[in-house]
Amino acid sequence: MIRHTFACLFIMLSLSAFSQNKNNKEDQWGRDIIKKALAEKNNYHVRINKPIPDRKTAIEVAEPILFKGYGEDHIIGEKPYNVYSIDGYWILTGTLPKGYHGGTFLIILAAKDGRVIKIIHGK
Repeated sequence: MIRHTFACLFIMLSLSAFSQNKNNKEDQWGRDIIKKALAEKNNYHVRINKPIPDRKTAIEVAEPILFKGYGEDHIIGEKPYNVYSIDGYWILTGTLPKGYHGGTFLIILAAKDGRVIKIIHGK
């Protein structure tokens, strides 16, 4: 019984550490992307002028911008979206189905005012 309890505890702690490590990598990736985007001199001139408080609002703000630039069917085909909130910015990326090769969109929005910091689509 004690051995079983110890094994379960070990597995739970290992999974927790794995999850934490994954989150740390995602956070560092996000911080690096934001830092590079802010250093660029791109002016997208798109600002929603309202805060983006949550994941749902980030998607609602990003989709029309992405649809206009890359086509609604194309962007919808990249669901499910990856959505990250890091240091006052929302980073959204698309995903590709298994076996597909190519790029997806990346859009960075300022959470405080909806300003587009970066928008790209890989090939």
